[in-house]
Amino acid sequence: MHSSGFYRNNNEELCVQGILVSDLAKKYGTPLFVYDSGLMKERYNVFLDTVANVKGNIHYAVKANDSLAIVSYFTKLGCGADIVSIGEFEKCIAAGMSPQKIIFSGVGKKNSEIEVALKNKILQFNIESQEELEDIYKVSSKLKMTANVCLRVNPNIAPNTHKKISTGEKETKFGIDFKNVNSIYKKLHELDYINPVGLAVHIGSQIFDFNFFYQAYLNLKNLADELVNSGYNVPTLDLGGGIGIHYDNNKAPNFSKYKSIISDLFTNTDYKLNFEPGRSLIAEAGILITKVIRNKKTKDKNFIIVDAAMNNLIRPTLYEAFHNIEPINKTNRSKILTDVVGPICETGDYIALDRKINKVENDELLAIRTTGAYSSVMRSNYNTRPDAKEIIIYENKDYLIREPETIRDLILKEKVIKYD
Repeated sequence: MHSSGFYRNNNEELCVQGILVSDLAKKYGTPLFVYDSGLMKERYNVFLDTVANVKGNIHYAVKANDSLAIVSYFTKLGCGADIVSIGEFEKCIAAGMSPQKIIFSGVGKKNSEIEVALKNKILQFNIESQEELEDIYKVSSKLKMTANVCLRVNPNIAPNTHKKISTGEKETKFGIDFKNVNSIYKKLHELDYINPVGLAVHIGSQIFDFNFFYQAYLNLKNLADELVNSGYNVPTLDLGGGIGIHYDNNKAPNFSKYKSIISDLFTNTDYKLNFEPGRSLIAEAGILITKVIRNKKTKDKNFIIVDAAMNNLIRPTLYEAFHNIEPINKTNRSKILTDVVGPICETGDYIALDRKINKVENDELLAIRTTGAYSSVMRSNYNTRPDAKEIIIYENKDYLIREPETIRDLILKEKVIKYD
């Protein structure tokens, strides 16, 4: 029995925890997200081992997938959370997580959000500007409650990743310029109701060249050491996330190399370390099942039109992202060069362009792989399309975790005005 991950049985049928994926599609319909809790647990445990030498704490980046069932599962495993909105905070609370394990990141925290987080005594705020510090000070002074504040440093490092998920360069909206950190961190010690708890860095996502991590972490450590030597308290370093995962071949992330970097830099230090993985814990644990509506052939192109669309999976058109696509049940048919597209009225509504894939017939099922992260969480109802259903497989059983709104539900959310 396979304990984790999607695999093929002796009949070349796609399975998860002993269940045929085709049976799940028959039971729930398509499009359908399927998450494997076994692989989520495996990835979490590997990451836990990765940071064990430095007594690191893991805070799941909720923005990767904010499903209540998934957040509650990581909570059950012992994970904290990294959030970027008060909505994500409320989801974590609904999932049973303690506020004391929640880190509030993001550049645009509103005062009302800061107030809610303070009243619930969250672990810390990762702040990104002098202006944000002033707002947190105003709120904490009004409430007479102490805010734990960590400064996010912008190290001006440009990792080799997509420009829309690169966050460590000075041209981005993220973090505080390296040269201003000293003065702001010292100011933290002068303000009532502000408790300085450390420094943070996050340089982006989908990073495979780990030299970028090494440089960012080394710079952060040197800055922290300088502050400590000047008599300031820097108990925590928050190292963010960003480990790259392989969308093309379902290969595990390179945790061993990351562990080596972390151990080399921090094993003999007194810093408490926080880590904020998201994609590397959940991406491979999800697939999106879609049904072929029809094949279309023109003079110049082949098209496979499916019932999943950019409202379910926007990554290909937003990030030019690659996702493997394969038949649920393998066939011996020849491959064709084709675009795999959805029904939405946009040329940008595609899953894959110029992809070689086995010929498929109408109503056959395809699996879009590695859709556990930044997929359903970025959904919309464009073209008045309901969401996809979502299920999780836990201990060899399937559970519905998202019942989508119907078209009627979407209509009832709106108001019709009488125009005289």
